[in-house]
Amino acid sequence: MDFREDPNAEPVELWEPEGATYYNGELIVQPQQRWTQQQKLELLDWHPMFTGRCPRCNAEFDWDWIARVHWDCQNPECGWMDDTV
Repeated sequence: MDFREDPNAEPVELWEPEGATYYNGELIVQPQQRWTQQQKLELLDWHPMFTGRCPRCNAEFDWDWIARVHWDCQNPECGWMDDTV
């Protein structure tokens, strides 16, 4: 087998429109990002998924990662609700 590049082959254009990419021959448009890079980094500092604590009352969350979908505070006196989704 000869693995050298064919000098007579047509060049393959690797152009993709900004905000989109080709996957398996289909153009996939990337969704608009909701969070800036700075906001994503700040989220690490306060969101219960990362801190294990409510950002309002500091109540501790159970670390049931597999079952956890909602990160609303279970403290009835607090009532903090996760609106980041």
